[in-house]
Amino acid sequence: MSAKRYLMQEITWPEFQERVGQEIIMLPTGSLEQHGPHLPLGVDVIIPTNLALRTAERLGQGIIAPALGYGYKSQPTSGGGPLFPGTTSFDGITLILALRDILRDLARQGARKFLVFNGHYENVAFVTEAAELLIRDHNPDGDIKLVIVSWWDLISDEVSDACFSEIGFPGWDTEHAALVETAMMRVFAPELVRDDLVLDDQAERIPNYQVFPPPADIIPASGVLYKATYGTRERGEMIVDQVVDEIVAIARREFVEGESA
Repeated sequence: MSAKRYLMQEITWPEFQERVGQEIIMLPTGSLEQHGPHLPLGVDVIIPTNLALRTAERLGQGIIAPALGYGYKSQPTSGGGPLFPGTTSFDGITLILALRDILRDLARQGARKFLVFNGHYENVAFVTEAAELLIRDHNPDGDIKLVIVSWWDLISDEVSDACFSEIGFPGWDTEHAALVETAMMRVFAPELVRDDLVLDDQAERIPNYQVFPPPADIIPASGVLYKATYGTRERGEMIVDQVVDEIVAIARREFVEGESA
């Protein structure tokens, strides 16, 4: 007997039809965004997709829909902004409607349990709006349930303190292409980390307000917003293990335990 397949693109339509109403539909959302000279543009897709795969394997169920690889516009102080070649983004309304359409069509086919794995900091409000539209307009029987997780929100204080004990934690908005993403990529796709280009960098200043167009001194020239050299595989394993534990617990609490209640 072959191993169970979790990636939607790898199963047939009869297999999907049999499983869609029973299992959790997992949708990774990310972006196509610069992540410094040492990480690929697809970091925000690679991380949530692999978190979804580990979650499905732990649960023994789940259909992982192909990730939405474009996200909301990269912002200067949390992603470097659109000045870097390769960063390619949606307008907010486009992202909302694309996600709404994906979720709506899956619901039309019988999906009732959704777990969205968000991997891009700037996506949060737009993913939330898409979920609101689905529940408001396409849930007449009230039997659809959707949960959104952004992996950085699930990192415990203990793990964060252990990872940043030597350098201090700058906040998730400026921890971009730095310790955590570098460490997690060393777990999920080490072959894509350019070891000879890993560096530490920081903006000259980080304003607590927004300026359009963004001035050059708030964006590091490298695109690395903090200290990437501390992003070791050991730290990555610590982060990934703890985040997956949290997501599995959320999925069981929100979807699995409710079935037996």
